[in-house]
Amino acid sequence: MSVTTVESVREGLAGILGSIKKRDVSAELAQDENFMRALNLDSLDAVELTVRLGTDYGVEFGAEAEDLDALESFSALVDLVVRRATR
Repeated sequence: MSVTTVESVREGLAGILGSIKKRDVSAELAQDENFMRALNLDSLDAVELTVRLGTDYGVEFGAEAEDLDALESFSALVDLVVRRATR
């Protein structure tokens, strides 16, 4: 089993979001504002993101109240994935 680090999750999520948007999104994620708005993610993109969280990290998204808060910033999402992936 591989070790889940903040940096590896940050890179992995940036890759997932880049594949969803079909472009490099690194600069937009560096701002750490509301990445959903910054990347103009629609509801289908959000569904794809949650599915990929499950398949790539084993993280069930939407089961806990804090999940929606994790969509407020990229670092909050990274933190949530790191916490849940290491359980």
